[in-house]
Amino acid sequence: MRNLKTFCLPFLFLTCYFLFCLGCPADNKGTATPAPPATEYTVEFDLNGYDALEIPPISVAIDESAGSKWPADPVRIDMEFAGWFDDDDDDDAPYTAETPITKNLTVTAKWISAARLEAQPSAEELAALFDTEEGFPDALSNSWKIWGHRNALITQGFGADPTAMVYKDRLYIYASNDSLTFANGALSENVGYNAGIRGLRVVSSADLANWTDHGLINVGGLPEWIDPLYLPMPDPVTPYPSRSWAPSAVWKRIEGRDRFFIYFANSGDGIGVISADSPTGPWTSPLNKLLIDRNTPNCAADEVTSLFDPGVMVDDNGRAYMYFGGGPGATAQESLESGSGRRIRLGNDMISLIGKPQIFTSPCLFEDNEIARIGNTYYYSYVTNGVSNSFGLGNAQIAYRTSDEPLGEYSAPKPLMNSPQSFFNTADENNHHCIFQFQGETYIAYHASRVAQAIGLGRYRSTQIDKVSVNASTDALGRVTMTRKGVNQIEYLNPYAVNEAETIGIQGGIFTRPDSGASNGMVVTAIDSGDWLALYGVDFGSKGASKVTVRVRTPDAPADYAGAIEIRLDPSGDGVTSDNANLSATQTARIKDGEVVGRIQIKAKAGEAGKYASVTVNLDRTVTGVHNLVFVFYSSLGAKPITKANLLESMHKDSFEFDQWQFK
Repeated sequence: MRNLKTFCLPFLFLTCYFLFCLGCPADNKGTATPAPPATEYTVEFDLNGYDALEIPPISVAIDESAGSKWPADPVRIDMEFAGWFDDDDDDDAPYTAETPITKNLTVTAKWISAARLEAQPSAEELAALFDTEEGFPDALSNSWKIWGHRNALITQGFGADPTAMVYKDRLYIYASNDSLTFANGALSENVGYNAGIRGLRVVSSADLANWTDHGLINVGGLPEWIDPLYLPMPDPVTPYPSRSWAPSAVWKRIEGRDRFFIYFANSGDGIGVISADSPTGPWTSPLNKLLIDRNTPNCAADEVTSLFDPGVMVDDNGRAYMYFGGGPGATAQESLESGSGRRIRLGNDMISLIGKPQIFTSPCLFEDNEIARIGNTYYYSYVTNGVSNSFGLGNAQIAYRTSDEPLGEYSAPKPLMNSPQSFFNTADENNHHCIFQFQGETYIAYHASRVAQAIGLGRYRSTQIDKVSVNASTDALGRVTMTRKGVNQIEYLNPYAVNEAETIGIQGGIFTRPDSGASNGMVVTAIDSGDWLALYGVDFGSKGASKVTVRVRTPDAPADYAGAIEIRLDPSGDGVTSDNANLSATQTARIKDGEVVGRIQIKAKAGEAGKYASVTVNLDRTVTGVHNLVFVFYSSLGAKPITKANLLESMHKDSFEFDQWQFK
């Protein structure tokens, strides 16, 4: 025992001394290095039991206000937000974007009940509002796409040059915003690309059939003569004028958080980038200058005709790559060899370049650079220029090449998809696409002017999606046929969640607009009698729904204004119904019939006009199973069928506006 003690005591002493030394400061003075003083406080947001939303914490400089970092007021379908409060603060004043932050804190949402609508009238009175013998339109508003079709994705606006980004089982589409332009109250048709493409349009979907409209990103300034529903214009994201064409959107986890980036063409003279902490913004300009311009090596005007159309990919290892450039060559031989393409690896921060852009030659390259990875194969795809070649490539086709490395040697090009004009006889004069994977399938997004064709307009392009077949043995892609019907719905929509009214499968007569009081920052507007919107594939389950809640905004005037919503199930198509037909100003489509399961009056109480309000009503019966769901609208201001001649007049905010719905 004595020998064991003799051994253990010195060992124990040495161990303690070693551990003591590990904890000692490393400086020569023998004093601990103090931690640097905090420069920021963290603000967390407690939604007070409302689990449908999640607001991430923000960091604010000490004793400063949050400013633009402060979140928009949260929206709840059944109650009204009354402000953010600190439960530990004796001051009853709410915290806002202007409140100086003097500590780390959690602010809690306060909710209040506000009954702002008049009581519901009798079922007979409500039914009379939708009676054609009482003045309701004999036919509902035209839809600009055929009932049952998923292409185009939306019809309340346009979207060209689409790019796709998948995040948390949701697909986001970002597109050049082909803008209706007006001069002196009249529509200016077929304006050039420089004037006609303004901002980026954002939509998203989990099922590829119903699309949520997130509105426009004002990248470099929107003129006052575009869609009046967007007036007054929000401040531009970037401090320099830009055209913001042909976006490419990706996300990457950087320093423990997910960051989102959109790269865009500044007309044909540079590549810009904006970033955000969510797929829908708010967006900021991290560089306040172009990422690539004519001073970038290998990018001068005599080297790259058109410095545009970026395609960005983040690989599985976190490395990011960009392909860009194009334009016509000075001669047919230059157009064939087409050395105006460029490619480069991006820095880990996604807003810097590693090295200088490489010259990348692709036969017949004109525009629309895209890079994607499917399995272990990289696919570079682009739009062709139509010059004579030995690869079987035509004009305005999508071609693709393959490689084992993102910046490696690529195979000879093969044709993938012809131009939209060849499929639909539209006014399209170009092509643009994005290949992506979603829920285990491969798809291609592209544009075609089919919605404009249905209205009777010229080249205003809309995003469509079709499937791409991939040969697992050879990595070859099957030739794609553009379709009017689109792809299948991949999952049902949940009616028991709080749904945005601007989530739409198909619609007739309505538009959307931004509004700070709306839950998604967007609201359905321009509602007239006979207008409608529908959702495809809504699953009410076996237990079923017996109630519905809607959130709306009533108009400021007139004082006696009344609106109403009729809820229908499973209507049928009306007018043109063929899967192979083109719509036009004279060949139109809409819906008819369907089972009516409920109606809701929208009429503000005295003194409550012009405010958001919610109302819950009982359905006529319990609804179970899977249905196509339709909201048909009534307005006491009457019907206003949209035509090419009255487009500007149709873009109004005179009626009630629709924000959210939820079945219970």
